[in-house]
Amino acid sequence: MFRTLFAEEARTQLSRNAAVMGICSVVLLGFLGLWWLLARVGPLAVLMQMASMAVIIAMPAIVLVQIAVEYWQSMYGQRGYLTMTVPVRGRVLFTAKALYACAMALVAGALDLAGLVAWFAVLAHATGTTLGEVLAPLRDALTVGGSGPALATFFIVSSLVGLLTVIVEIGAVMSIGAQGRFNHLDIGAPLIGIVLLYVGNQVLALASTLLLPVSLDITTGDVVARMMLSQFLETFRTGVQPTVIGMGSVVVGPLLAGGLAWW
Repeated sequence: MFRTLFAEEARTQLSRNAAVMGICSVVLLGFLGLWWLLARVGPLAVLMQMASMAVIIAMPAIVLVQIAVEYWQSMYGQRGYLTMTVPVRGRVLFTAKALYACAMALVAGALDLAGLVAWFAVLAHATGTTLGEVLAPLRDALTVGGSGPALATFFIVSSLVGLLTVIVEIGAVMSIGAQGRFNHLDIGAPLIGIVLLYVGNQVLALASTLLLPVSLDITTGDVVARMMLSQFLETFRTGVQPTVIGMGSVVVGPLLAGGLAWW
């Protein structure tokens, strides 16, 4: 039944999600092409640069908003009555829909990554440099202190975990907001819940990053059993940047998502 539900999600949503990603990709290529051609025309080049970056930012956001709207309508809107007649537990419905949303987020993220590489390639052309030179500051920032690929790997993994965690959390908050004690607020309940979720995530992420004794030593690339708090406070006194980055948020985020999904 789970496979059937997931396939139904794809049948219902994939065409419209693909249409958005396709249209955004074509528009992005158009802006990048114009930027390439107008690289020596200052104001127009800047306009194309900003427009192309706006498309890169907007594409995954539009896709995820599409999926969130479909989730609400199919679960708690007028079509929810039909959905709830399916002879499976609510957790199966939630898992199928959340898994589809995560899959689409990864696809949109991959397209965005390709779009970013193309964006930097055109920037290199516009400034008369190479792609390697344009990306050098980012590469240097990710290998600060001789950490090698460790910091880059941590950044990529934490970004992916954070994205998938937020998707599960928002789906869970929408379902919690539709429960009997809250549903008199209608769509206001999940909106309030999402605001509270954002605030809670920020507080938990900061606290876990500073206080949990699991950190990445950027000078060696090793995971160490140390809190970041002492070095973080020392930064205000001496201005010396911390040599360890707390990894607590990578752990706490999925735990919060799991708790909300269970609720």
